[in-house]
Amino acid sequence: MRNLIRTVALILLNTAVAFFVIELGVRFLAPSTISTNYLVGGPLGLEDPVLGHRNRPDTVARVKAPEYDVEYFVDSNGFRGMRDADPMDLNSDAVTILLLGDSFTFGAANSVDDIWPTFLSQKFKEDGRPVNIINAGVEGYNTAQQALYLEELYSKYQPDIVLTMFLPNDLFANEPIQTVDGIDVAVTDARAVVRAGAGKRSSLHSVAFLKRMMMRNDGLYTSLYALTPRREFFQTPPSELFLSKLNATKSILERMGKFCSENDTDLVVISVPQLFQVLYEASNDGPGDLDASIPDDVLAPLAEGWDIQWVSVLDTLVQVYTSSKEDLYHRYDGHLNARGNKVVAEAIHETLLPLLDR
Repeated sequence: MRNLIRTVALILLNTAVAFFVIELGVRFLAPSTISTNYLVGGPLGLEDPVLGHRNRPDTVARVKAPEYDVEYFVDSNGFRGMRDADPMDLNSDAVTILLLGDSFTFGAANSVDDIWPTFLSQKFKEDGRPVNIINAGVEGYNTAQQALYLEELYSKYQPDIVLTMFLPNDLFANEPIQTVDGIDVAVTDARAVVRAGAGKRSSLHSVAFLKRMMMRNDGLYTSLYALTPRREFFQTPPSELFLSKLNATKSILERMGKFCSENDTDLVVISVPQLFQVLYEASNDGPGDLDASIPDDVLAPLAEGWDIQWVSVLDTLVQVYTSSKEDLYHRYDGHLNARGNKVVAEAIHETLLPLLDR
């Protein structure tokens, strides 16, 4: 019996030592966690009674992760911009485009030079077209928050075109807009954004590194995603939860369409897929009860009746990835990388040209 206990103890000790050595090696050779440090102000999220949260003005944050090392600068208006740049001065003779959305519009995981709003601005400069672009993207926003933010910003900036970004994440998060004490408010939990302080998130580097390596394989990535609860937003027939979230999303989009129509403003929704959707469509190999294009198939026909131009970039991203096999997203982080942002910017540019000509 003593020999058995001694043997088990030695096995456990050796396992612990081996794991410690592996963890130490990964921390030294391939750090795999995320750290956020605020150089000025912080955190990025500022609590708001109507929107839940908004960007904190005059904040500079540096975020380091295995796939990127970037700086976020939020100007005095609460918009993502370039540090030390002149304050935004709108050209009264130019077309003004207001960009709404979540972290994909804000440009998370990328420097400001590598986000699609910047690429889009460059494209219009190359065209010789005077355009004001206001990046009002806020990390963590759902469609309800974007709708209320639009109504807040409209009177100040009087945009000619409103462009809002839609992702399946919005469908997951959307709740109907509620009226509290006569004020319309977005129902959302802002604690994760508002309370995010500086410092390193606790995590084992070795575990995070293993996840990163697994996500490098397309088939494994889609298979793992299909095991998560979010699979039901792509499965057929649709679940009750999907239908409930869809109804909430429809009412919010209809509200945005009506608001823009009443103000003689074009509303364009750019539907950007998650990485799972691109890999799933590109592989043509996965669970048969899933359909990566369901959100677009359901919402695009309805948008037309709400005076909304719905533009999906799923097929564009799939075509680019299939032909080049060049990553368009940060695999572990999930956001578009610089290449993906450029592809999206080109698609948006082509969409907006007819509106600018008109």
